Amino acid sequence: MLMLIDTPDPRYRPEPEPEKEPWRQRHPRMRVCLPFAGSVACFAVAYHVPPFVTFVLTIVAMMLFFDGALALLPTGDGLWSNRQ
Repeated sequence: MLMLIDTPDPRYRPEPEPEKEPWRQRHPRMRVCLPFAGSVACFAVAYHVPPFVTFVLTIVAMMLFFDGALALLPTGDGLWSNRQ
């Protein structure tokens, strides 16, 4: 009997909050512009640091560049669908 009193009733749960708009829909160009800007910044800093740090920054810059380039590909039923 005590368990029935302590069990929460699903009818009295609070209302769920409306979902916020995803970040990529609020700022659609930032998904492309930020990686490219980071890539340019890494290359600029890599020119002024020791060789090992230059190597690491160059690798990071290339990763950011390709991240921005792959963000330009279509999503949904574009290249990723296997339909013929």
